[in-house]
Amino acid sequence: MPKRPLDSGCLVTGPDGLAFEQAGPLRWARVVGADDGARMLSLFYAEADPGKGPEIACGDSEAVLFLLSGRCTLAIGGRAFSVQPHSGAYVGRGESFHFEVPAAGPRARWLLCVCPQRNALDVAGAPSKRFDEALPGRVVAASGQRREATGERYFKLLVGPQTGSREVTQFIGMIPRSRAAEHFHTYEEVICVLSGDGRLWAGAESAPVGPGSMIFLPRRQPHSLECTSAEGMELVGMFYPAGSPAVNYPTT
Repeated sequence: MPKRPLDSGCLVTGPDGLAFEQAGPLRWARVVGADDGARMLSLFYAEADPGKGPEIACGDSEAVLFLLSGRCTLAIGGRAFSVQPHSGAYVGRGESFHFEVPAAGPRARWLLCVCPQRNALDVAGAPSKRFDEALPGRVVAASGQRREATGERYFKLLVGPQTGSREVTQFIGMIPRSRAAEHFHTYEEVICVLSGDGRLWAGAESAPVGPGSMIFLPRRQPHSLECTSAEGMELVGMFYPAGSPAVNYPTT
């Protein structure tokens, strides 16, 4: 899906047609950044084939990650974490990380949300040995988190202030077949649809969304996400500043 910007400043896109860079078994592309109107967040999409990927550094920014599919080891400052699909992970300021996919494993697919935003990932620098010992647990699996209801919808918190992130909250959300009332948030948000089909509405404009669709929502932009699938829609969202995904403001 090519990038489809809406007049509202919202954006819908997908991994097809992205301009990928590659180093070893890792290929990545920026999905959302300053050129798209984002002020604080950058979103990258990455694919890791079997093997050890390059070290990635984000400088003074935080990185909040989500494993879409596959299995791999995430190494942060020399500490190794086994990661299962639909798990979130946190990398702090000044730390570096890399992915390692087992030889017999399938390709691992990741989302990387970087805040404050960066135009590119640094894969050329030396690995950082920094690891914040105050935050020993860096990976959070969605399967182990509590559902929190907001109307007919629910969400599960993954990464956020409770896990050390000062800037970004990450959550899994489930939407039944329905269209939410138009509303806005005071945060800037990126979303990836994990399953189900529907439409993103922004005023009179709309765009279709489905598995793999990635969405950018500017702060205070009225919008509505509609699910048209009988089985519902599952998504992962990440937003700045950190807070509760249940907070929204109706436009009428």
